[in-house]
Amino acid sequence: MLDLEEDMAAVFYGSDFATTFTRQRPLVADVEVLAIFGVLDEEALDGRAIAASRMVRMPSTQDVRADDVLVAVHAIPGQNVAAGARFRVLDNPQRVNDGAEMEALLGSVSA
Repeated sequence: MLDLEEDMAAVFYGSDFATTFTRQRPLVADVEVLAIFGVLDEEALDGRAIAASRMVRMPSTQDVRADDVLVAVHAIPGQNVAAGARFRVLDNPQRVNDGAEMEALLGSVSA
């Protein structure tokens, strides 16, 4: 029988694809979040330009919401992200893949 949480962790969110982040939220203890970091290309300026936006995809069981800060525990060399890089979740994550996963757009956090 399929176990969605166990299968997602083993197949998609293992060390081959996923990165460990520390989720920071005011007045709440930090927790680890496993997510797949990527860059999403979108049209901007009425199709006259392509804008790259950073995003993460994670299991829907993760507790991540708008204004949380995600701190990369390890470097992500293929994306030029250093260990300790900080990203703000710009809006509440949107569910994808029949609700099993969520995607969130990320912005930079000033020091």
